[in-house]
Amino acid sequence: MEKAAFTDLIGNDAVKETLKNRILFSRLSHAYLLEAPQGQGKHMLALRIAMALACEHKDDASLPLPCMRCPACKKILGGNSPDVIYVKREKDKATFGVGPIREMRADVAIAPFELSKKVYILEEAHLMTDQAQNALLLTLEEPPSYALFLLLCDRIEPMLETIRSRAPVLRLLPVPADRMREHLLSTSGDAKELEARSPQEMRELIAAADGSIGRALALLDERRRKPILAQRRLTRQMIELYAQRHQTVAALKLLKSFPEKREDLIAQLRVTLTALRDLLICKQSDVAPLCFFFEREEAMELAYPFTTAELLALTDRMILCIDELSRNANVRLALTALAQDTGLLT
Repeated sequence: MEKAAFTDLIGNDAVKETLKNRILFSRLSHAYLLEAPQGQGKHMLALRIAMALACEHKDDASLPLPCMRCPACKKILGGNSPDVIYVKREKDKATFGVGPIREMRADVAIAPFELSKKVYILEEAHLMTDQAQNALLLTLEEPPSYALFLLLCDRIEPMLETIRSRAPVLRLLPVPADRMREHLLSTSGDAKELEARSPQEMRELIAAADGSIGRALALLDERRRKPILAQRRLTRQMIELYAQRHQTVAALKLLKSFPEKREDLIAQLRVTLTALRDLLICKQSDVAPLCFFFEREEAMELAYPFTTAELLALTDRMILCIDELSRNANVRLALTALAQDTGLLT
């Protein structure tokens, strides 16, 4: 019987299989970069790695890895193990400075209290300053055999090449829509109720979650879901007006419904940008995965009135508007200029 591993983590089967084999055969690297957007499971994976290393039923093929029920697993899951240490940026700091790394380096010199390994989980590692990364490098170059460092990153680009060369990257991919739906319906009463009441809204939720189980669970709360669904509805209306062209009265009415706050408008335009990129993909491929649309037929129908050049021009102007707003351009003037430059207003 082949031992199952990380059974409560959805998707990323290749990563889970690699980790299982390395844990069972004691072949783990001393450090890993866990890369995934926020809410995509890297925190849960880091904790499950620590549990798998400590699991008292590691060699029992009839139980998953970790088993989730032995005293060691339960202690780590409850946050009570002295050998699983979270390293975080200092409170109220925008970056991850050298202070927490220096504290960690002092702790690394102390052997584990209970387990065979000490696991250090470094949160938001992509926010580490160069000074902090260089301080961490001193430990990664000659780590004690009992230490494992898990660096959690939204993206690895800010990490120094010297760090990346010493910490293999485990990249978590988005959970496919069908697996996410299956998981939600099998584990959440709220998801079952939403599916029964509005299958369309359930599909919108899954599409908006963008492959993140954590985000999908959050969007089951109607208060959080409502503004996201409004963003998606406004995006469709905007694209439809672009396709119809020269609908000035309708365009003016639509522009009045756009958010007035800078951050909210930027978020709305980014959602629209994602949809436009989907339409561009539809012009090039019949099989490439989409991000905004959950039905390819809808995306293809919306893409049909546009040429590729028109979609590229819209995309470029949208990016420019987002950039201008990020540099404190006047919200209404920026939105009006976008509408005029792209032909929404004539």
